[in-house]
Amino acid sequence: MPIPLEDHVRQVLLENNRASAIYTAVHDGWSSFEANYPSRHLWRRKSSSRAMVWEEIVRKLAAVSASDDGMKLIEHRDTASLVIENEILLRLKHANTALITQNFPTEEAQAYDDHEVDLFGFSGLQRVKLCYVLDEFESSLIWVGVTATQKGKLLWKIELKGEGAALAVSELPLVEIAHDTARLAKLKDDRVAKKQNKDQQ
Repeated sequence: MPIPLEDHVRQVLLENNRASAIYTAVHDGWSSFEANYPSRHLWRRKSSSRAMVWEEIVRKLAAVSASDDGMKLIEHRDTASLVIENEILLRLKHANTALITQNFPTEEAQAYDDHEVDLFGFSGLQRVKLCYVLDEFESSLIWVGVTATQKGKLLWKIELKGEGAALAVSELPLVEIAHDTARLAKLKDDRVAKKQNKDQQ
């Protein structure tokens, strides 16, 4: 498996407005979870909520993939993966604000993060994670995006927005600053300087 390339993944997500569609699916899935489980605050295990959020979001992603010939939702190993253009393999994960997923470090979870290892019968696909991040009370969605990691180290992230993929900081348009030194400092007039000298004597 190749190490995921940010530019390539970004391009694939931008095609057919996929970034926006995936972002909307995550938000709609979260909204469905909130509406369908009003008593969720009584649940004792956080993993119960995460399982239900996963179900709702994956249901929305299935609808998105059904309307895009380049996307396919594959259900396998008691989970689901989204394969895009037979190039990107994406799995939904809950992450904290440092974009670290909440996986128990099983052999498979560690292998997913090791791009020298082929998984799930696929070879040559770039494996990334579709992450959603909640606030500290797990009561609202605060970030949605795609991340790539290698053996526990974050390689890059792409934030998703309703209008598509957000620009990376290095890609933001640069504003040219005029270097007009005359506006920054002004030399004192000789007469003023002489008067100040005279006053000080």
